[in-house]
Amino acid sequence: MARRKHQKIKILRVMDLIREAKGENEALTIRQLCQMLLEEDIPCDRRTLTDDIEILTEYLNENPNYCFRILSKTSGRGKAFYSEIKPKNEPKIFTDNELIQMISGLNSLRLTEDVPANEAEALKCKLVSLSSTRSRKKLMQYAEDDHVYALDTAAAKILIDSVNSYTFMKNNTSDRIIDTIIKMSDNEDQRALAEEKNNPIYCQHSSENITLYEIDTLFRAIDHQTKISFRYFDLDENRNKIYRRNGDEYVVEPLTLTPNDGHYYLICYDKDTEGFLRTYRIDRMTDVSSEYCEDPISDEAREMAKSISKHTNSVFRMYRGPVRTVTLQFSNKIIGNIFDKFGPGARITRIDENTCTITEEIQISPPFLGWLFQFSGEMKIISPPDVIEQYKDKLNSAFASTI
Repeated sequence: MARRKHQKIKILRVMDLIREAKGENEALTIRQLCQMLLEEDIPCDRRTLTDDIEILTEYLNENPNYCFRILSKTSGRGKAFYSEIKPKNEPKIFTDNELIQMISGLNSLRLTEDVPANEAEALKCKLVSLSSTRSRKKLMQYAEDDHVYALDTAAAKILIDSVNSYTFMKNNTSDRIIDTIIKMSDNEDQRALAEEKNNPIYCQHSSENITLYEIDTLFRAIDHQTKISFRYFDLDENRNKIYRRNGDEYVVEPLTLTPNDGHYYLICYDKDTEGFLRTYRIDRMTDVSSEYCEDPISDEAREMAKSISKHTNSVFRMYRGPVRTVTLQFSNKIIGNIFDKFGPGARITRIDENTCTITEEIQISPPFLGWLFQFSGEMKIISPPDVIEQYKDKLNSAFASTI
């Protein structure tokens, strides 16, 4: 109960600690602030602490009832925060938030002959000029960002179907996102779009506890090029979690998130698998943490990031296996399937009127061999010989298991 009580006063203690850090020389990093709070038995997470400081900064800096404001400086790859007395005689007609709301309102207007673009731009420039010098750059970004908040029906439908197709989301999470999309669409079509939320085609959603907060943690780490940690599990026949590495955490260098077959995957670099990228399903991840948010990714990870496209093309349905240069011969009837699998840049060579070949680096794995089998009679492996033998062995094993 005491910890819960302390949690409720966390933002007040954060304000006090930063207020006591007067000037750049006393600035406190996120890590230092976390440590101070933990010493007072106040639970703290770096991600939420960053949000708390952002809220405090916005509120205190624009509220005339407070005589100090929060500033920040660069410290390593992160920021450090300190306070200073607000300068006097800085009259403000509107707060920055009020100006942002008005500029966003102008951006959202559907410009017509009654509201020509040049008049809207002039109004936005006037609003920017009313801001303080410190805030002018930020407000100019809003003024130049011509948002169109109303989605047309086709765009909304595509977004809704996309969200529905992701099995890693819980039903209530996908419903909440879809409701937001519907609110952004044309009013007259919202009723029809609402019916798409319960489209019977999409009925399998995850029962695991991956949240948008954890996805946001991954996105932020990728954006800031910092490490993250998590635990990873498999499921037994009763859907019980069986954690890999005996439940120990993975510490990896995240590079990107990618969808595949209704799932969402993290592609990252792990120093324990030097020379290889690793792929993890995010709905098999728990305890996703930005604890290592001040630890930058390595030069090796940045170099490996250049081969992400090659990695995703060679990994069929996210299974690992040795990468080999394979030549396939196939009927021209399935050229479309080849482009679907290897991408629009696939280099196909025509052998005769009915036959083509392609040579690609392919990750030899059960999903690849299964993909190949569905085109039995229309596709075969030409080289290398050991991959041909491996495919034959799989076929014989499959045949033997049915007898």
